[in-house]
Amino acid sequence: MFSSHLRTGPRWRRLFGACLGTALVAFFFLPALSWAQDFPDAAIDPGTDSEISQEQREDIRIVGFRDQEDGIENTVPAIFLDHRALEDSIPEVLTDALKGARAVHLQITTPGQGSPFLRGLTGSGVLNLVDGMRLNNAIYRAAPTPYIALVEPRLVDSIEIVRGPASVRHGSDAMGGVIQLHTRRPIFQDEGWESRASLSALFNSANLGRGMRAEVESGNTQLGIRAGFSGLETGNLEGGGDVGRQVPSAYTSLGGDFSVFWAPQTNRTLSLDVQYNKQPKTPRYDEMTTGFGQTHPSSSEFYYEPLERLFAHMRYEQEEESRYFDSVRFDVAYQRIRDDRLTRDYESAIRSHEKNSSELLGIFGVIRKRIGNKINLHWGADAYLDWVSSSRRDTNINTGVAVNVPSRFPDGSTMNTYGVHADMSMHILPMLSLDAGIRYSYIETRLPDSALGTVERGDQQDFTGSVGLLLEPWESVEFITSFRRGFRAPNIFDLGALGPRPGNRYNEPNTDLAPEVIYTTDLGFRYLGETIQTEIFFYYSRYDDKIESVSTGGQTPEGRDIVRSANTKKVQLTGVEFFENVRLNESLSMAFSFFWTWGEQSIRTGGEEPADRVPPLQGKLGFPWQASERLRIEPYLRFAASQRRLSERDIRDPRINPLGTPSWATVNISGQFQWSERLSFSAELRNLSNANYREHGSGIQAPGIGAACSFQLTY
Repeated sequence: MFSSHLRTGPRWRRLFGACLGTALVAFFFLPALSWAQDFPDAAIDPGTDSEISQEQREDIRIVGFRDQEDGIENTVPAIFLDHRALEDSIPEVLTDALKGARAVHLQITTPGQGSPFLRGLTGSGVLNLVDGMRLNNAIYRAAPTPYIALVEPRLVDSIEIVRGPASVRHGSDAMGGVIQLHTRRPIFQDEGWESRASLSALFNSANLGRGMRAEVESGNTQLGIRAGFSGLETGNLEGGGDVGRQVPSAYTSLGGDFSVFWAPQTNRTLSLDVQYNKQPKTPRYDEMTTGFGQTHPSSSEFYYEPLERLFAHMRYEQEEESRYFDSVRFDVAYQRIRDDRLTRDYESAIRSHEKNSSELLGIFGVIRKRIGNKINLHWGADAYLDWVSSSRRDTNINTGVAVNVPSRFPDGSTMNTYGVHADMSMHILPMLSLDAGIRYSYIETRLPDSALGTVERGDQQDFTGSVGLLLEPWESVEFITSFRRGFRAPNIFDLGALGPRPGNRYNEPNTDLAPEVIYTTDLGFRYLGETIQTEIFFYYSRYDDKIESVSTGGQTPEGRDIVRSANTKKVQLTGVEFFENVRLNESLSMAFSFFWTWGEQSIRTGGEEPADRVPPLQGKLGFPWQASERLRIEPYLRFAASQRRLSERDIRDPRINPLGTPSWATVNISGQFQWSERLSFSAELRNLSNANYREHGSGIQAPGIGAACSFQLTY
């Protein structure tokens, strides 16, 4: 039952110089050329998306969880990144767009991946959604996972980042927060049939990355169709200082997508989206290089071969005021994720080929109703059915003999989750609003075992809720407080994983696990003035029954420590999140943000220690300058304090310096130039001081000095 409680050669330097020169030309000469030309006044329509807004790309926004237009849950702190902010970040994979976003720490174990931290939690403790559908699945790891990078970044229209528990609407996993990805739809405004197309490309000198995306759309007000294709290829990543190229860290990515949007009536729409992305062979860099405290790497070979995501989603929406609802939405989605691997322990003769997959079917519906001018109601139901397939075959590279061995996950495992929820937002006084919600979840998990038969986990259930108050004593001033409860059901990875894990470990299954539960209290203040925007949130979380890897005291013949998952920790997390934007004049602003988390956890033998993998204090200071209607430049500083507070697990982790992660800072300049109505450029000079640093918990040094640039052509 759930409780209620390598160096750069001359060739590459020339490439870097060429990209740097291109960026400088874009910054200084292209604007002059464009101003010298006689552009008509209507070339840039200030009301269109082609304009580079003078407002901050990263807004303070109060948003609903599943629907940007749903204004419920006003007391939940959220960040909103629009499509222009995503394009300006020149992302190779989606997690690049989250790098530097306020309140988000990004751990990069190996290139082509990345795991966001929210309020000290990551992996399966943070829920990732694509158009309302769970990206998290039954084999989602508690440690950082690569799956969010399997969403094409140029397909995403906006990102919502909700901080803190969000289990009322989403159920399991939404403990540290929710990252919701909204993809674009082929919507047209004219009744006559029209077509449009776009081509974008990028280059990144740090890893010699080359990427492109092409798409075409056609339709009218009633019907829209879009098809797109994307590709990316990188070299080995060059670190800062004298690190040089880090081998092996090169990878490739391919993807395609198709979308149909049909509006038979003005208040009814039906949409279909299909997305596919694949990384054919991505190296696990930290496993194949010597880490802290190691005399040799953990593995001679470790490749994800491949990582793959297939997603199909159908949505029906109806906006119509009636006695029972103002709007209703129904979604059906299917997701298949492959996590196949080729691994070989250090100097071992045995090479393992794994095939692991999760097939997730999601069905959910939501209804909204406004009662008078004071009450907004939102209720819904959802069901997620997850099937896991897994197999493993070992081959002796000396003799060629191959045998089937126990798989990483119990083949044929299932995890089904069902839930209903209801919440409301109500004005109880002219200056005071109340948010409240409740959810019931039911989970059934089965793990087949060839020797023991099917292991019945039993029926598990959970009630969770939230309540919040928002006081607005003066216009543009808000005081917020909330209390929220989140939970995470142990999934197939927690219960049944068998095999090597990062940090020179080997995992044994443990089917006797209880769920994790978190209780979070928030106190916040916002001021949203014309020239100044300020937001500050203090939070405290009590995290019970945390699942962690515990040493059994044994070792494999290859020297890996044998571990198993167990509910052992009680964790306390306290932190602050701060953001301020000041408009200095009509064209220049200052944006400053930082966040900090302090974590303590219990020790099995008694006492306390620092919590695992808690990010250090970090932030960003930037000065966005709208130099002209077409040119925007932002010099900015990213920084992080040192993290010396390490748990025993952190100290043993080869990715983390046992003396602590040193502080670091990087100086960067980004710029965006709108050449014409159809052509735009983005460029960024990164880590200008060539700092040699590593983000806390990451398995690879961060990029050194370099340039990234991209263009987008539409017609």
